[in-house]
Amino acid sequence: MKLTQALSKYHLGRLIRKVWFDQRDRKIVENNLESRLSALNIKIIDPIDLIQPKKEFVKIEPEYIYKQLKFDNTHPDWKDRACLSYKDHNVLQHGVSQAQLLLKTIHIKNELPQQIKEKEMDLSDDIHRLVERTIYTSVIFDAHQELLPKKKDPNRPAWNFPRDYGVTDIRKTHNLFKKLLQICECVCGPEIVRTRSIFHNGIINISLEKELNLLQFALTFDLTIVSTKPLTKIEDQNAHTELDFPSIYPFYPTVSLEKINIYRNEDLYPIETTSPWPNIHTIFISHNPEEVKNLSELPVIEDQIHARSLIKSFTAAAANARQKYGPDVKHLPEPIIVQCIQSNGKNFHFSVFQLNTLDINKIEGIRNFWWSSPTLQLYEKACYEVGKPILTGYNPEVVKKLFAFYKNI
Repeated sequence: MKLTQALSKYHLGRLIRKVWFDQRDRKIVENNLESRLSALNIKIIDPIDLIQPKKEFVKIEPEYIYKQLKFDNTHPDWKDRACLSYKDHNVLQHGVSQAQLLLKTIHIKNELPQQIKEKEMDLSDDIHRLVERTIYTSVIFDAHQELLPKKKDPNRPAWNFPRDYGVTDIRKTHNLFKKLLQICECVCGPEIVRTRSIFHNGIINISLEKELNLLQFALTFDLTIVSTKPLTKIEDQNAHTELDFPSIYPFYPTVSLEKINIYRNEDLYPIETTSPWPNIHTIFISHNPEEVKNLSELPVIEDQIHARSLIKSFTAAAANARQKYGPDVKHLPEPIIVQCIQSNGKNFHFSVFQLNTLDINKIEGIRNFWWSSPTLQLYEKACYEVGKPILTGYNPEVVKKLFAFYKNI
């Protein structure tokens, strides 16, 4: 029998217990954090209430346990009057032109307001390198793998390609939104950041009368920046009288909207009136080609994607206006401004909406304004090539506009 040399080692379990024994009498140091947060109107919540919230159990009568709702006139939300609905997966058949006529909005093409252009500034090379690292971590190095959408070849529609696993476009978009916003917060400093807050997956629902039709917009926002003060008015309500509405004759502005009879005629706004951040500042929306589709099954074009920004900006501003001025407001005492950024993880579209009126029945009178810039590409290629991560065609203009949007007040 061969004897081996015994190895000397510490008993880690005894050392860990000794550390816990020595640290058990450590006193908590007062840092006045509670008074500082209270001075900034930030609500303090006991973590026990979040970890173990109180549950209220509702007694359900046995006769309703196995009852299944039918989507017909027996449904409790059934209305005899049909509603024309627009949701996250819908697009307008005629794009921006139809959205202008539907929402009584003038389009200022291929430019953003002057006050945003003035805030665009050259950023340091360190910030651009940090953004490039963010693209690497969000698009290439993300270890989350999902089954990617099926590939299709128009010339061979019956051919089945092998399914691939990877990072989906919607996840890339959410990663970029969150990390780019974090960079903005670090660079802009506490003076701006303390006036802003962020919430995810906000749901807004509003109903409007358009001549003889009832319109309902039920939309979701991936990320929303809210602020303590509303954005400054851009233009006078009677400006841009030289611009006119486009024509989509012989089509009506409500073409391609879904007609439904099961709905709730109520307004939803994700921010309470008692919140210190009651104003919507910027909305971030993602374009997922697997969900956003035409009713005719034709491919979605860029003009229809831009129309989604216009519709969602109007919905956010209208819901904010009704909470501020009441549910029956028509012409707003002060315009409401909402900034919008739409992306699919690679292409970014920036736009600004000014809501002047909710009276969209006729095209005469006070009109709403919408500024839109052309689509910008954040990068040309971000993938693996021959086993190496590659990032080419980085566009710094996207980050400049993002910083200008964040700093705008």
